[in-house]
Amino acid sequence: MSTYKNIIGKDVNFLTTDPDNDAAEGQIWYNSTDNAFKDLLLSSAWSSGSNLSTYRYGGAGGGTQTAAFVGGGYKSPAPDPVNVTEEYNGTGWATGGNMNTARMYIGGSGTQTAGLASGGDQYPSPRFSALVEEYDGSSWTAQNTLPAGNKNMGSCGIQTASLNIGGSTPSATNVTNLYDGTNWTNTGHNLNTARLGLRAVGTTTSALVNGGSPNVATTEEYNGSSWTSVNNSTNTFDAHASAGTQTAAAMFGGGNPSGGVSTDHNQYDGTTWTSAPSLALGRYYAAMGPIGTQSSALCAGGNGPSSAAAGVATEEYNQSLNSITAGAWASGGTIPDSKRDGFIGSIGTQSAGIAFGGEPLNSEAYLYNGTSWTDSGVAMGTNVRTGAGMGTQTAAGSAGGNAAAGYSPQSIFQTYNGTSWSEGPDMNTAKVGCAGAGTITAALATSGTAGPGSITTDTEEYNGSSWSEQNNVSTARLYHTGCGTQTAGIIFGGSTSAGAPFTPTANTEEYDGTNWTAGGTLITPMGVMGCAGIQTACITFGGTPGISGNAGSGYENVQGYDGTSWSTRPSMAAARAAMRGTGGTSTAAYGGGGYSGPGSNTGVTEDFTGETSALNIKTITTS
Repeated sequence: MSTYKNIIGKDVNFLTTDPDNDAAEGQIWYNSTDNAFKDLLLSSAWSSGSNLSTYRYGGAGGGTQTAAFVGGGYKSPAPDPVNVTEEYNGTGWATGGNMNTARMYIGGSGTQTAGLASGGDQYPSPRFSALVEEYDGSSWTAQNTLPAGNKNMGSCGIQTASLNIGGSTPSATNVTNLYDGTNWTNTGHNLNTARLGLRAVGTTTSALVNGGSPNVATTEEYNGSSWTSVNNSTNTFDAHASAGTQTAAAMFGGGNPSGGVSTDHNQYDGTTWTSAPSLALGRYYAAMGPIGTQSSALCAGGNGPSSAAAGVATEEYNQSLNSITAGAWASGGTIPDSKRDGFIGSIGTQSAGIAFGGEPLNSEAYLYNGTSWTDSGVAMGTNVRTGAGMGTQTAAGSAGGNAAAGYSPQSIFQTYNGTSWSEGPDMNTAKVGCAGAGTITAALATSGTAGPGSITTDTEEYNGSSWSEQNNVSTARLYHTGCGTQTAGIIFGGSTSAGAPFTPTANTEEYDGTNWTAGGTLITPMGVMGCAGIQTACITFGGTPGISGNAGSGYENVQGYDGTSWSTRPSMAAARAAMRGTGGTSTAAYGGGGYSGPGSNTGVTEDFTGETSALNIKTITTS
């Protein structure tokens, strides 16, 4: 075990009690394992977060890096703004309550559970809105309006004490409006420089505004009575994003003077502006309203040359003693036989997985070590597809499925022990498109179809010697996905119609070993997805909203579940469907095979690693 001593031999307690304490930066200690002196360095960088579900720019924003909201905005190329709200939990975005009135270029302030949205553009009319809404974390409620319609302004404060500053009415204005939780008043405290596209941080008695059209570096401070011009920012900003307070502010992104987008990031300490690490993706009109602090900021959505990416992109800025590596998918090995449409597994773990079955019907099982796939050399006794899978690489199970094209339900149960396949007791009901969970001695198989035109709500458990009927699921479905254990299982998605057109569902159900209860709703209804994890921490990836006569090409979407609700996760590189199975955990998963469109089967594998952080330690040398 390593021991940590500072340079005079004292224990360095901050390493075990508060490794994020910035005061620890620069302290030196001796690591007895490495026989070297070491130092902690402060790390400052933007990292990718999970994408928004809905593309938009110019929406209202507020909250913190781990509890933010974005409401409304413009969803190009749609002709009108949206009223959609999403909430960020530090990992992914989940659906919130819709705004009462869709609009864009809205001033945002407050928190995720006490937010405020003021003004905006209700395209096509009125272009300058005076509407105000409050958010309680679930729903928006209309409030008393602004003194005059306004859009593209600076905004800051809390729900019951907020400022709406400058903006367009339609000409650039210098007005400061104050909200007391009930009414808005024009304070008469005008900015020294009228402008639109500016952004603000702080409170009603200690605020800061910066930038604006046409690309200025102008900065002003507010004390509750008047505005004072202070030092200009290092870069010019317009239609950018903000975070922090009057004495610890951050401005980032926006447009640049040449008409493009900016990745610039400046920080203010109450006196002086300095350059800080740049955004990875330049965009303007990211969420309007400060989100987070100077050392822990969030940038969400926006517009720019790569508008499709900018409209959903999320970046987190962290300044800490930890180096953060964002969660991401990476290329894995390729299954030797790419005919993996409708296969039963990948199951097991990211470093010890197994895939079997599939279409065209193939009995080979392939093993994955986290890097490459190899042929097990052992064939299943009966070729099947679209059945339920469960277990591990050396103790895998295959229940049900069909052994021919179309609907030919099977009740067969086959198990693999790492060396050979054997047939166990049949299920009570033959099923196609069922989902599985658990192990080969404590298995769960649910729903599916017992024949053309019908879907069953049937649930069966296996105890190592026989299958028994259990309480039914509430929503009959097929081509859904399941994971977890026999006493803590979960199923979600799938189709509620037995044939074309595919009717995707967002329904989730949780199993406690006896009863099924409703869980959180998927963000996007989907079927034939891959999944990994347990009932309270799982992810589902890929999938399609249509098969057969309503064929889809697959999705790269990834959604995560925390036991209560679903939120977004980093997307896969390639859009695919039919990766059914339970491969790994919510932070170490793999998805192999599937199809990218009708007749386009693939053996491609992607591996997912969740966000990680580690102390930014430097070894001190004499060189």
